[in-house]
Amino acid sequence: MSDYLPFIVCDTRVGWIHRDFASTLGPFDDVFSIVDGVVYLSDRLSDYRSRSEAVDPVLHLLDANGWFSGWRNEAYPVGTGFYDKPLFEMERTAVPRFGVAAYGVHINGFVRDADELLMWIARRADDKPTYPGMLDNMVAGGQPVGLGLLENVIKEAAEEAAVPVEIASKAKPVGAISYRHEEDNCLKPDTMFVFDMELPKDFVPQNTDGELAGFQLLPVREVMAITADTADFKFNCAAVNIDFFVRHGILAPEDPDYIDIQRGLHR
Repeated sequence: MSDYLPFIVCDTRVGWIHRDFASTLGPFDDVFSIVDGVVYLSDRLSDYRSRSEAVDPVLHLLDANGWFSGWRNEAYPVGTGFYDKPLFEMERTAVPRFGVAAYGVHINGFVRDADELLMWIARRADDKPTYPGMLDNMVAGGQPVGLGLLENVIKEAAEEAAVPVEIASKAKPVGAISYRHEEDNCLKPDTMFVFDMELPKDFVPQNTDGELAGFQLLPVREVMAITADTADFKFNCAAVNIDFFVRHGILAPEDPDYIDIQRGLHR
């Protein structure tokens, strides 16, 4: 943590910024200031709109200088917690650089075949800017400004797997997974809201937004073996898989790592 500076807005820490990236904010002293190892958003920006409008052009300039990967044109809220009123919004791709808490929805698409469970597993497209070609949950997406969780589930399910609204709207919320992940001098404190979506046997997902290369339907124990023995899954999708195995009794308390695994899903 000594490599990161706290990011303060309205006297409240909302993120962590690596020292190397913090130095790029110096020229934008009408928006950011760095004092005694702390990055502040200017106090003259007194409300949600003024903060958002001041930060956005800075992010565009930083993006042009190669600091971000894959501009999404998708705003994320910045604040102290999911249920708290956000202080401003920023472009999704910039969130990791500022160490701001981000939220998303991950949906386990599964099928029952007699006593066996099978899971639909997605593979990310090779041209995705993050984790190309890796295995993924059937549907997953970040939680943007202006959408409720179930609304986002329905939207993402339609875009990523062509799931009809009458099926997607019945997805069951089954919990949340949280973690803090460091990569490329970014500190990501993320929370994933997890949903289970039982699908008809004859349903075959089809990607419509180009972000996935395809899907495969696998027995749940095969998915568990891939999760346990390889690094083929995007790391946070592996965590969602593990949560599914625990909740459905596939990963049992007899496993010597059971308690540590349970704790590890909530950081």
